[in-house]
Amino acid sequence: MNKPLTELQQFFGAYFNQDWTEEYSSADEVIDSFLQDSSRDVIISVKKEILELINSYTNESDLQENLLYEQYCYYYYPHQWPSGLLWLSHIMKKFDKYLNTMKF
Repeated sequence: MNKPLTELQQFFGAYFNQDWTEEYSSADEVIDSFLQDSSRDVIISVKKEILELINSYTNESDLQENLLYEQYCYYYYPHQWPSGLLWLSHIMKKFDKYLNTMKF
């Protein structure tokens, strides 16, 4: 029996899939699209899972492997970010900024 995908796997797998550069011009545009498409609860769930990923960080190589092989993320952050932790923190900041502007 297949294990259901986590919200984080769905975020990375759906938005940062192998063809993401054909649909979006930047990683930030991908994140913005996810935020526009998602409910507050989903955004909060993904944010929590990103925090768990940050807290489990051991080194860059392991993080890159986790993102590709476990989270299905095809964005290669080292092209723009000095570390995965900085990139994941950037995503969380964008989430926070968006959540602060959402009307309930």
